[in-house]
Amino acid sequence: MNENHSAILSIEHVSVVYETEAGLAPAVNDVTLELEPGKILGLVGESGCGKSTLAQAIMGLLPPNASLVEGRIAVQDCDLYTLSEPALRAFRWKNVSMVFQSALVTLNPVIPVGKQFEEIFTIHRPAMSRPEVLRRIEELLNLVRIHPQHLRNFAHELSGGMRQRVAIAMAIALDPALIIMDEPTTALDAVVQQEILDEIRRIQEIKRFAVVFISHDLRLVSYISSEIAIMYAGKIVEFGPAERFLSEARHHPYTQGLLDSIPHLEGERFSIHSVPGSPPDLVNPVSGCAFHPRCFAAYEACLAAAPQLKRVGSGQIACFDVERKQKEEAHG
Repeated sequence: MNENHSAILSIEHVSVVYETEAGLAPAVNDVTLELEPGKILGLVGESGCGKSTLAQAIMGLLPPNASLVEGRIAVQDCDLYTLSEPALRAFRWKNVSMVFQSALVTLNPVIPVGKQFEEIFTIHRPAMSRPEVLRRIEELLNLVRIHPQHLRNFAHELSGGMRQRVAIAMAIALDPALIIMDEPTTALDAVVQQEILDEIRRIQEIKRFAVVFISHDLRLVSYISSEIAIMYAGKIVEFGPAERFLSEARHHPYTQGLLDSIPHLEGERFSIHSVPGSPPDLVNPVSGCAFHPRCFAAYEACLAAAPQLKRVGSGQIACFDVERKQKEEAHG
């Protein structure tokens, strides 16, 4: 959100639209974000809020029925959508890579893990000798704490946690400046999930790559991220340093709903509340603020126009009610 010419990732007023049988569905709507080297940006929201579509747009992997209709996406000052398809294929993995939600789906089920690593270097580093490739693969496995003996295994022969570690090792194989992690721990149990998060933080501190970490779990994202962006109906509705989401009192009503749905393992007992209603129909969007049909704080202004991000505390929030209360407090 801050202008920074050294940014690894620069997203400027990006909008992505899907062509569906029911009509055009704007999945990402005028999103602007920047990510500095060595930082982790958490992207949080319910299913259908646009976070995975934004990740696909960053990778240049939008499905055939989706298109970037506005804006610019640059990684290391390279505008991805000015590259030819061969140039984009060469750019991926070398400069920006991705860890998907389920490694069992993304890993090739009929090729041993070692061969899948070798394919990366065959395509992107053809000048490397086979001994050099094997040494590099062993280094990568050691980095994610997997014994090289597992190179002979197929994906189904590994545990869920081991598969995700393999996926992370593949993503960092060429030392990219940016890694997109799209809900990489969702399919794992709580203990393994924590191990993977700690592993990501440890490796990221060693390699200093930037990360976009996508999840629906605000607690989890607060643990691993430097900054957090909350998405709803394709727009950023709140943004700020990770600590503000657990330490500051003033939040977007949607963010507050996400916080209220998180169980606490310590402290006083309290009731957990989910966000009422359902995400909006993107083909037939409501007027005004997209969240107002589900919002406990909505009033007339929310139905008339969409709020813009404004400074609140250490972050930014797009909400007329928060803006009104802030003005009331300023005037005593």
